[in-house]
Amino acid sequence: MITAGEVLKKKRETLSRSIELVSHETKIQKRFITYIEDNDFDKFDSEVFLTGFIKIYSHYLGLDTEKVLALYRRSKPQNKTSKGKSIEPIWTKYKKIILTPKSLITILSVVFFVLILGYIGLQIYKFQSPPKLAITAPIDAITVSVDKLSVEGITQPGATLEINSSLVTIDNQGNFKHEITLKEGINIITVKSRKNSNNILETVETRKVTYTKPAQTETPVDTVKTFTLTVEVKTTASWIKLDIDGQNKVSKVTEPSKQTYEVKDKFYIITGKAANTHISMNDEPLAWKTNSTTGVAEITCAIVDNALSCE
Repeated sequence: MITAGEVLKKKRETLSRSIELVSHETKIQKRFITYIEDNDFDKFDSEVFLTGFIKIYSHYLGLDTEKVLALYRRSKPQNKTSKGKSIEPIWTKYKKIILTPKSLITILSVVFFVLILGYIGLQIYKFQSPPKLAITAPIDAITVSVDKLSVEGITQPGATLEINSSLVTIDNQGNFKHEITLKEGINIITVKSRKNSNNILETVETRKVTYTKPAQTETPVDTVKTFTLTVEVKTTASWIKLDIDGQNKVSKVTEPSKQTYEVKDKFYIITGKAANTHISMNDEPLAWKTNSTTGVAEITCAIVDNALSCE
């Protein structure tokens, strides 16, 4: 039967990643990675931290975390008797020992004393050691394109937890989950776990996350061209009639001069002296259409699709 350790080791080797690299990027000590790959689960003091490390390792390798944990549980060693043998109760070996009330009291007193010493020693050890802390998400040195990120992990139940100086609630098993907002660029996420708010003993873990905003596609803005009509009467007065955008601007004999007009839609101009009257649009000369019978010159132009069309 394939084991969780074999799956993790095979995936790591497929990705050509060394144990040193995995340890650096996941913050899991190399010896714990080796224990997991060798299915040497007895080396872990806590089931909570063992499963937490398996979650971090499988997530880092891109594996299905729940499937890897299921493999671990199936391959988890169970207490079994030797094949074909039964365990002989310990009291059968000492059934010939005769217990007197005095010896029984002595034994119970010794056991009680040892238990008390063990309990006191355990409490002192727990009091003097910082709480355990493991971050399951995010992994270190990743780049994301969203500004919201969930920080998840496991710490000692009852501890005081801070993420970037904000207090975070943990459940009865020590699990925590907290969403933070990233700023553009490199973000350092600092997670601190203390046994209580006054205890100087703390465990600190950090993660570096780079937030890059998605590239925004700019909508091109159509440039509206300005059309300026110039009417110049040269040496002698000329009769001119000029209509622009449906309004009459000039209808008289005009002395030598030079005038400009803005055109948005269309214009029509007529003159009795074409040779003496020059017209241009945005400094580009326009050609008159002359009536050979009357000698009158005229032109009609319209703006279509941001371009000038004359007839």
